[in-house]
Amino acid sequence: MADTSYTVLRLVFTTENGKKHAMEFNNPKSDITEQQVSDLMQMIISKNIFTTKNGDLTGIADGGVVTRSFHDLVP
Repeated sequence: MADTSYTVLRLVFTTENGKKHAMEFNNPKSDITEQQVSDLMQMIISKNIFTTKNGDLTGIADGGVVTRSFHDLVP
């Protein structure tokens, strides 16, 4: 098997009971900007799109692009 890598957009929110909730989206645009991520997160919060087991999303904790690699050691 070959080595693989993939990229996700990771968004981390605070919830109404003070916990954090993360979500990931595969294959974000390579030229995504900080402003676009911030605007997306603010829209998700303001439109109350998601509810979690820890309540509604209430704030932005963190957001960014993550690249993960897998190096196959056993064929």
